[in-house]
Amino acid sequence: MLEGRRGCALGAALVLALLASATLGGRLGEGDLIGDPVIYAALAKAVVRTGDWGTLRLGGLPFFDKPPLVIWLAALSFAAFGIATWSARLPGVAAAVLACLVTWRLGARLGGERVGLVAGAVLALTPGFVRFGSTLLLDPPFVLAALLAFRAALDAWERGGRGLWCAGAWLGAAFLAKGALALGAPAVLVAFWLATPRPRRPPLRALLAAAAAFLAVALPWHLWALWRWDGAFVRGYLGDVTEKLGGHPPARVYVRAAAKTMLPWLPVAGLGAWRVRRGRGDALRLLVVWTLVGYGFLLTAAKHSPRFLMLLLPALALWTALGLAPWLPPLRRLAGGLAAAAALAWAVVLFWPRPLHPLDTRLGVTALEPHLGPPGTPVVGLRAQAEQGRARFYFYLDRDVDWVDDPAALARLPAGTPVIVPTLHAPALAADPRFAEVRRTADYALFRVVGR
Repeated sequence: MLEGRRGCALGAALVLALLASATLGGRLGEGDLIGDPVIYAALAKAVVRTGDWGTLRLGGLPFFDKPPLVIWLAALSFAAFGIATWSARLPGVAAAVLACLVTWRLGARLGGERVGLVAGAVLALTPGFVRFGSTLLLDPPFVLAALLAFRAALDAWERGGRGLWCAGAWLGAAFLAKGALALGAPAVLVAFWLATPRPRRPPLRALLAAAAAFLAVALPWHLWALWRWDGAFVRGYLGDVTEKLGGHPPARVYVRAAAKTMLPWLPVAGLGAWRVRRGRGDALRLLVVWTLVGYGFLLTAAKHSPRFLMLLLPALALWTALGLAPWLPPLRRLAGGLAAAAALAWAVVLFWPRPLHPLDTRLGVTALEPHLGPPGTPVVGLRAQAEQGRARFYFYLDRDVDWVDDPAALARLPAGTPVIVPTLHAPALAADPRFAEVRRTADYALFRVVGR
């Protein structure tokens, strides 16, 4: 009987992995990297090319805005499989698939294997999770590390606090993945400890051991970077956080962000919360604290972008599975239904005629390559989303672009110097007799300095 249960659980895990790999990793090598993913890929490429794993660099310049864990994972993927779009996405996709499997195990703690399996499947089908888990972003590894920390915490609660340091270590990894915005996950652990009745609460020394493990994982690289770069590291690292902490937008902005990310599961998740409103147990207590603290942390930080809701999406999946629990079939039938869903998802991946990832960024950059001259030729551009622009040219062309703020400064460059500007700024240079247009794409325009 025990062997049969194990076999059924392994089969369910395989079905869930197939479904998640289709929705998250389908057509892994299709399209281009755009936005933040191309920045992270360019940073990882620099790690591989320079061999410097301590200091992140973008186009040769130190880059202090983000912690290194996800960049290291992408660099390992590049070193193992070569530098390509699919190998850049691989770490984020792998972390997202594993997060679905860990959600399954957390759900099994809440309501049994069927609830766990449905929770993992709901996460794999949640629009926001699919969108941000299918490329190279900091969020999927952060979410995976946080989920592993929550599972380790539940294990420690059952053992009277023994092993809680493991949860702290995973939270340290989450901080190395996401930085200051990952502090919402340790806040969940502390709030869970405080919300637990005293007879069930692990001793304070166990929580302190978790804090020590967190610091042991998170601090070494930060201390090294501080020693190596001093104030430049502090200004860059903290500047990335503080510049994004603006005033709180109206409540409708948060509602819209949640709807875009979490539909169609929100109503069912509400049903799940209502159904277990009188429930007890450590797993349910953790889920309640996780939901309240996670969203409260985002509200406090004025974070309303759908991407910053990633830590809440596994909680949403668990609430949804609890809402569906009364109507779930036996485990074997449920696994069979998910197998059919996985087959349908893979059919879409294999035969859907339209692209599943954005295109043309690489084409827009590489179309300029024949006109840029030898690799050592100086290239400059007008500042506009400079980090993403630098990253695109570095990742796709192995060529950096020095960005400037003042268009007049471009005109003082030596005659013949290539100048790249976003198409938004192309009309101004096209009307200036000091520049001659060479080539234009949907994203960029290439000029040469004519001189005085």
